[in-house]
Amino acid sequence: MLRFVVECCTLFISKGRSIALFASDVLVAILQQTATHAASAVLAVIAFYLSLVSTSLPPTQHDRQQIDKAIQLLADHGFSDEVFLLKGTTTFRATDHWLNALTEKENAYASTNFPFQIITLYPDFYTKATDDTERAMVLMHEARHLMGENEHEAYAYVWRHRKQIGWSMKTHGSTESYVTIEQQTREMAPELFNCPDKPWEDCTE
Repeated sequence: MLRFVVECCTLFISKGRSIALFASDVLVAILQQTATHAASAVLAVIAFYLSLVSTSLPPTQHDRQQIDKAIQLLADHGFSDEVFLLKGTTTFRATDHWLNALTEKENAYASTNFPFQIITLYPDFYTKATDDTERAMVLMHEARHLMGENEHEAYAYVWRHRKQIGWSMKTHGSTESYVTIEQQTREMAPELFNCPDKPWEDCTE
């Protein structure tokens, strides 16, 4: 009787080991497949990113200096999150890559490709923007897109914080950039302009 019990225990243990080995093999196979698909996805993203960068040109040294000055202005006025993204994660371009070329643009200062963290700066960024402050405002807007915000959120954020960086009706109200961005903000974030008791019905005044 004792011998029979021992044989049964041995049989159960053997079957248990076989099941455990089978489960382990299945798990390893699943992990290998997952790793393969993940690696393929990462390589595809990298290839797509490289195609965007390789089909566009970087800013000139002179343009890069103006970009850096605008970013420094943001840093000096406390926009640390935006500065971190602009300095640490962003690739700046001076011409459209193939993806941007598919989209019609009118009176654009810049465009951002999220989540690839590519900002393309157009001639208006250097010519219509009258100084570093206005260029900083443009970069602030684009930095909000780097965070995943849409146009409504980016326009509203910039308009609410414009005075923090010294960009206001008093200092820049007559510039083409101020007039254009105010008009665009009224279209994109109309809730900021429904205060009849404020100048120009601007709730941020």
